[in-house]
Parts: sequence; C-alpha cells; structure tokens
Amino acid sequence: MLQLSELCIERPLGTKGNTRVIDLLSHAFNDLRYTIIDLPFDCTVWQSNDSFVEQNGRKKTIFPSPFSKELKGNFPAMYATTFDELQNIKRYDGILIFDNELSKTGRMPKNFPFYFPDEDKLLYDTLEKIQPKGIITITGQDPTSGLHPFPIFEDVNLEIPTAYVSSLDDISTLEKISIEINSKTYKEKSKQLIFRKEGASKDIIIISAHMDTKYATPGAVDNAAGLFILHEIANAIKDTHYKNTIEIVPLNGEESPEVSGQLAYLDYLAKNNCSVKAVINIDGVGHIGSKNSASFYNFDDNIKNEIIAKNDLVEGEQWYAGDHAMFAFQGIPCIALTSSNMFTDAMTVTHTKNDVMDNIDVSLLKTLVKSLQNMLATIDR
Repeated sequence: MLQLSELCIERPLGTKGNTRVIDLLSHAFNDLRYTIIDLPFDCTVWQSNDSFVEQNGRKKTIFPSPFSKELKGNFPAMYATTFDELQNIKRYDGILIFDNELSKTGRMPKNFPFYFPDEDKLLYDTLEKIQPKGIITITGQDPTSGLHPFPIFEDVNLEIPTAYVSSLDDISTLEKISIEINSKTYKEKSKQLIFRKEGASKDIIIISAHMDTKYATPGAVDNAAGLFILHEIANAIKDTHYKNTIEIVPLNGEESPEVSGQLAYLDYLAKNNCSVKAVINIDGVGHIGSKNSASFYNFDDNIKNEIIAKNDLVEGEQWYAGDHAMFAFQGIPCIALTSSNMFTDAMTVTHTKNDVMDNIDVSLLKTLVKSLQNMLATIDR
C-alpha cells in the first residue's frame, strides 16, 4: 500500500523526485487494477546556485527567481517603487530594483493560459520596452504562502534575469553594482497520469489533486496529503459500480508556470470529446487543528446542501488558486476540498521546507475518504 511518507519528497515538475512519485502512483494504481493512461510532454527544470550583489566590498546574498535566466556583470542600478515611475523609464541598460508598490504581490507568468490579468500584461509590455539587464525585487511575506522573502516572477518565458531579496539597505544607486544570478534551466520529459474506472456512462467525474511541489519543499500539506487521498479513495471504491466513469487524476504541473500536465489533460479531454459531469479537486487537506472544508462552484444548491449535510465538512469561501478553477471557469460543477485553516495557519508553511508530515492530521484524511465516497454517490445519481 502507498504510504503518505513516500509522497512527502521535493517533486517539482520534471525532477527526479517528480519521476519517483509518478512511478509510485503507477505501481499503486496498477495493483488496484485501474486502467492507466499516461500523456507524455516536455517541460522545463530549474537549477540555481548562490547569487549575490556587491558594491564597494559589501556583498549581499540574493535569491534567483525560479526559472530565471543567468546574469553576471557590473551594471548601474535604479530603484522603481510605483508603476507610474516604471512607465516613465526609457530603455535602461542596468538593474531595476523593485520596491514598495511593485513588490507587493507575485505576477502571473507571461501569457498564462488560465488567468492573465491586464495589469500583469501591461507590466511585461513595459519591461520589454525598457529592456533592463536584470531586475531585483525587494519583498517581505508572501500573501499566498509561507515564503519570506518571495519571488515576484516565476516565469520560463521571461528573458530578463530576475532575483529577489528581503532588503538592499547597503546598495546605493549612485555607483555600479556587481551582480551574479546563478540560475539555469533545461528541458526534460515527464507525463500526466490518468487512472480510469469505467462506468455505464461515458460522462466523467474527475477526482484530482496536484502531485508536484515548488522547489525546496517536501510539500506534505501542499499536496502529498491530496495525492494520498487519491490512492485511498481509489482503493475504497475499486469494487463499487458507478453510472459515470471515474477518472482519478494526479495533475502534474500546478506549481509550475508551464502547467504542462494540466494542459495535456485538457487536450486529452477535448480530443476524446469527453463530457465532464463534475470535478472534485483536493488541495491542502489535513492540516493539524483544522476541519475538512469544501467550496462549491456551479453546483445546484440542493446537491450542495445535501453534500454538506451528509458529511463532516464545513463550507468554505470560494477560491481560484487551484486546479478546479480551469474547470469552474468553463461552467463545470466543481468542489474544492482543503483545510478549513488553509488560508491562515496552513499557509504559513506552504512552499517552504517546513511543509512536513508533522503538519498532517491523518484522522482528517480518513474522514475525508468517507466523505468522498458519499459525494460520489450523490453526484453519480
């Protein structure tokens, strides 16, 4: 049987840890006699080393943004604190230092397929006109994870090298700075797995949980617990007959700017003319001190109320920073399962080295498997 501890390893898309989890899941679902479909794709893997800025003998460590291009050299530097300031800069052959308004929140990757706000597009267009040699962002606590500092940019397609740091108090823009952003990427092959249980109807109920992590985190809450639930529910329903076809999908790429597995799965659904009846997405469940929480999208209120009443669940606010969003935006009924304290306590460890198994209450996972069985019975009617 698959163990939760086996899944709590660093596993960004395309890495050895990611491949290890793919193999573990494939063997476990093969033992459960599910039909296994794999969709191959190419993806990008990132590597980084110690990086710094230096001026007048004072050296400061900086952190390369994930997937940043490499940069080494001596350049002038200029601070920019507002978007208006940025727009007034012409072409600049130096380092831009983002602070204050420009460093409050992360930016979506260029041309992100599911959500790309106008303000982010305008920022990228402005940067492409300025063409700086590099960007350093001064950031504090990430509003969406436990990282401090955190990267503003996480983008395979951004040609401008970027890094981030909590402060640059010793750096003056009156003199040149020496900078090294030691970062590189390379191409790798990976796959998107689908575990299929045929029903009398070809309509599909999807149960999903993303399998990848950010770099440098074992991702217990985010999202080894969700992967574990996929295996446990598969085991619980393996002999149950459903009207609808069930596809259990460990989506491979939610933490990557390329979302490669998600795009491969959507392409598979389109090419096979699949009709999706509902999606249940599991992300961030089982955090200690929480309850199992469900939010609903495009669901009939009677079905929603029945699911809440029959299960040990609290109804949470809708949120869209998960894999259910790409289905919800299509009008497909979706349920997002997470911890009731996901956006308070649990978020203090996500994307960090502290997202370990000690943060998981296994009893919550067991309860959630029973709730999932009930949900499937209700939706399958």
